[in-house]
Amino acid sequence: MVDPDTIDQLEPPRHGVYTRILTAGVIACFATLSVVAFSHGASPATAPATSTSSPASRPDIGSLLELNYDELDNIDLLEMDLPMVVTASRRAEKITSLPYAVSVITAEDIRAAGARNVADALRLAAGVDVAELSWGVTAVSPRGLHGMMPHSVLVLVDGRQIFDAWFGGNFWGDWPLQIEDIKRIEVVRGPAGVTWGSNALNGAINIITKDPSEQLGLTVTGGGGSRGAHKEYLGYAFEEDKLRLRVSGEYEGSDGFARGGTILGNLDDDIKSPRMNVHSIYEASPHDTFTLSGGGAAVNGGYPVAPLGRFMDQINSNSQSAFILGKWEHRIDPDSSITLNGYVNDFGLRPHLPVIDYRYQQLALQLSHTFKPAEDHWFTWGVDTRTDLLDATNAEPFMLSKGFVSTAIIGLYAQDDWRFAPRWRLSLGGRIDYEFYGGFQPSGRVALSYDLSDTSLVYGAVSRAFQMPSAGTRFDHIPFFGGMAYYSADRNIQRETVVAYELGYRGRFFDSLETAATLFCHSYDDLVIMAPRLGPPGLVRFNLENGYDAYSYGAELEAKYALTRDLMLLGTYTFQNLDARGGASVSRTDYLSPPRHKFMVGTRYSPREDLHLSAHLYYTGDTDGLNPVLPPARRNISSYFRLDLRAEHEFWKDRASVAVGVRNLLDNHHLEGTSMLQDVAEVPRMVYAEIRLTFK
Repeated sequence: MVDPDTIDQLEPPRHGVYTRILTAGVIACFATLSVVAFSHGASPATAPATSTSSPASRPDIGSLLELNYDELDNIDLLEMDLPMVVTASRRAEKITSLPYAVSVITAEDIRAAGARNVADALRLAAGVDVAELSWGVTAVSPRGLHGMMPHSVLVLVDGRQIFDAWFGGNFWGDWPLQIEDIKRIEVVRGPAGVTWGSNALNGAINIITKDPSEQLGLTVTGGGGSRGAHKEYLGYAFEEDKLRLRVSGEYEGSDGFARGGTILGNLDDDIKSPRMNVHSIYEASPHDTFTLSGGGAAVNGGYPVAPLGRFMDQINSNSQSAFILGKWEHRIDPDSSITLNGYVNDFGLRPHLPVIDYRYQQLALQLSHTFKPAEDHWFTWGVDTRTDLLDATNAEPFMLSKGFVSTAIIGLYAQDDWRFAPRWRLSLGGRIDYEFYGGFQPSGRVALSYDLSDTSLVYGAVSRAFQMPSAGTRFDHIPFFGGMAYYSADRNIQRETVVAYELGYRGRFFDSLETAATLFCHSYDDLVIMAPRLGPPGLVRFNLENGYDAYSYGAELEAKYALTRDLMLLGTYTFQNLDARGGASVSRTDYLSPPRHKFMVGTRYSPREDLHLSAHLYYTGDTDGLNPVLPPARRNISSYFRLDLRAEHEFWKDRASVAVGVRNLLDNHHLEGTSMLQDVAEVPRMVYAEIRLTFK
C-alpha cells in the first residue's frame, strides 16, 4: 500500500512503472499462451471443424457448451431449449445450471419493448435500477448505488470494459452502441469480481453484438417522434469465404426533455450524435478465429448545466469516444480453448463547464484459458492488465491536482467448477489484483448448487469483490465560484469492498414457463462519500473520502410464460433496502437511494405472423437524490408508473417493417432522478414511429 505522506512523489513518468506493469502483463500472457499452445500441439488434429458461418444448423448440447462468443451469437436464444450465458464465468454455460443471478435481454426483447437505448432496455431485468436524468444521461446499477456517475457496475461490450478513468463509471450515451447491432445483453447481478476484477462491485453488464452473418445485406432504419427526436441507421454486412464483416453507423438528434430546469434557468439537454462501428470476424482455420472491431462517436450537447453552474463560465457540451478491439481464439481440443483480447479506449468530455475538461486512453490485454483437467471439472484461469492515462491539462483553471495522472492494474484469476455428484456442483473462484496506488486486493466466490432437474436448480453463494478508485478520483481538485468552493479528494482514499450472500432458484417448466428467484444480502465497507468541510471564511470544501459502511438486502423475481405460440406474458419484481451501519449514509453521496419496490409486467401478442403488439408497465417506488440547487440537501422523488405500447407490422417477406409506439403513456412527465452535477430533467411522454428496410 502506498504511504500517503509520499504519494506526491510516487507519480511516475508517462512511460515508467505503468509501462513496465503493462509490458510484464503482455509478456506473461504471451509466454503462457506459447507454453500452453505448444504443450497441446498434437491436439488440433482431433478438434471438431465447427464452422460459425452456418447459424441455421443446430448443434447438440455438448458442442454448445464449447461455443465461443462469436459462435454463440449465431444462435437464437429465444428458439433454443437451453439458453447460454458467457459473462458470469467467461465460458459458455446453460443459464439453467448457472449459480448466478443472471438475466438475458435479447434483441427481440429490446425491439418489443421499444427501448430507446441500451440503458432503457435494462428496465426489463429484475434488480436493475434505471433512472433517466436527462436525454443522454441515465443512472444504472444492479441492486442500488446508482447515480449519474455510478462505479458499482462494470459495463462491457463484447468483453471490452467501458470504464471512465476519471470517475470510474460509464456515460451510456457517449459510446458507439447501436441498438440494431446488439444480439443480447447479459446482466449479472451481484459481485463479479473473480471473473472481471475491480469495478464489478454490484455486478456486470455485457453487451454482445451480432455476428455479421446475421445482418447480411443492407439495412436501413429511420424513426422520429416527440421532442424532435430522430434516429437514422445504415448498416451493411457481407460474408465471403472465411471473412464476415459489418459496417454500421447512425445519427441521433433530439431537442431534449420538455420539462425541467429551476428558477435559475431553463433545461438545456438537446443532443446531436453520429456513431459508427466496424466489426469483422476471420476464420483462419477450424481452430483459430480472429476478431477485429472499432468504432467512434461524437456527442454535441447533453449534460444540462447544474443550477449553481449558471453562476460560472459555460461552454458547449461535447464528448468524443473511440475504440479498437482485437481478439484471437484458439481451440486446442474439444475441452480446451485460449482467448487473447486486446483493446484501446479513447474518450474525452467537456460537460458545459470549462473547469471539467479531460481525455483518457486505456490500453488493456486479457488472456483466458478454459480446459477440463478431469471429466467432472471445468477450470478457467487468466490474466488481465489495464493501463489508464488521464490528461486534464485543458481544464480551466484545473480539475486535478496534477494535470496528468496514470495508473495500472494487473490481475490473476482462477475458477474451478466441480460436479462432485450427479446433481451437485461446487464452484470455487479466486483472484488477486495489484494496482499502483491501492496495492494488492483479493476477490473470491464460493457457490454450491443442486440440480432439481435438467432445467432447474437451487444454489447458495458467498463472494467478495472490491472497487478500486479510478485514476482521477485520488487527485480531484475542482474549484467553483472563483475558488470559493472546492470539490476535492483524499489522496489516501481506499478501495470499497462488498461481501455478498445469495440464495437463488431458477427453473423451466413445460418448455413454456421460465422462473427465477433470488434472495441477497450485501455488506459494504469504506464506501466513498462527500464530506463537507469548512475552511477559511468563505471557503467550502466537499471532500471525497471513505466514510460509509452499509448493508443492503432484498429479493428479485422473474417469470416468462408462453401462454400460446402467439402470446407471451412476462414480469419482474424487486424488493430492496439499503441501510447505513453507523456514521454517514447514502445522503452523503450523489447516488439515488434505491427504491424499495419495483415491478414490470409485460405482454407480447402476435395475432398474425406479420403483426406484433406489445405492452410493458413499469412501477418504481419512492426514492430521493441530491438537490442540485442546494447540495448536499436531498429532495424526494415520487413513485411513478410508466406504460409503453408498441405495434409493428412486417411486410416484403419480413424484410421490412413499420412500427408505432408511445413511451410513458400514463403521465405527460415525471422525475426519475437528480444529480448535483446537472440540472433537473423530467421524462416526457413520447410518441414515435419507425421504419426498417433490408436489402439482401
